[in-house]
Amino acid sequence: MHDLVRRIAKLAGWLVAFAVSVSAQATTFHTPHVIDQEMSLYRNIMVSEGEGFRCMTFGRFSGRQSCIQLADPQILVQPYTWGMLSALYAQPEPRRILVIGLGGGVLPMAFRRVYPNAQIDAVDLDPAVLNVAERYFGFTPDDHLHAYADDGRIFVRKQGRVGVRYDVIIIDAFDQDYIPEHLLTVEFLAQVKSIMAPRSVLAANTFDGALTPYETATYQAVFGTIDAVDGEGGNRIILAGRDGLPSIASLIATAHVLDARLAPTKVTAAAVLPGLAVAPRSSVQPLTDQFSPANLLLKYTH
Repeated sequence: MHDLVRRIAKLAGWLVAFAVSVSAQATTFHTPHVIDQEMSLYRNIMVSEGEGFRCMTFGRFSGRQSCIQLADPQILVQPYTWGMLSALYAQPEPRRILVIGLGGGVLPMAFRRVYPNAQIDAVDLDPAVLNVAERYFGFTPDDHLHAYADDGRIFVRKQGRVGVRYDVIIIDAFDQDYIPEHLLTVEFLAQVKSIMAPRSVLAANTFDGALTPYETATYQAVFGTIDAVDGEGGNRIILAGRDGLPSIASLIATAHVLDARLAPTKVTAAAVLPGLAVAPRSSVQPLTDQFSPANLLLKYTH
């Protein structure tokens, strides 16, 4: 009986994800119009609009980094962002949040609205991305939301030196074509774990493919058991806890409390939790600072 209920909930989550995904793709890609383009030291940042949606991409053929619905920017329209918020079902009362990789600033702004008293640090290597996020996506730093133009690994090391600890850490610095290799090694994840508070949770946005078993092995080498969920468009979300993670059954059982808080974003437990599962133990070699062929492996994904 429990298995039947779980299957029904999982199907419902997929149907919700499919409906919203189709809507977002239809409005974003059918009639896009470039409204701004900026070359930085690192990339070509493009902002496009189409039928009520605005999106950031890194070049014409890049995947969407961030999208907002202009009529209601609080709604999270990209399915991968729902998976990232699944970290909150494991840690529903964060006092301090770190987001590595900004894009349009959609996730930091969602945290800002849902947790108005939390301290949020958002970090991106590219200052131009921060500027575009502020101009076009409503990203608004304030006393509780700080933005930093810095390398994610360097920032983590700095915070560790001054004793800062986070309850939720989001790693959203990868895309389908490139992974900063120094942000996917045992050494880096150990540094991340060192700035995690008791019962804290990490969520990482990655992509399914040839790199997956190495990525899994790397996270497991640092955190032990991890959870993962495959999302739309090849995205894969990894969840890891400093002190382990609650069981998925317990997350579902208490989800209604957080569902009410997340209502403005349209994210629900039914859309993200049924697909979450404990990742099988990987037998390949973890990635390290001395062995980090992430982008070579990523090449064989396509």
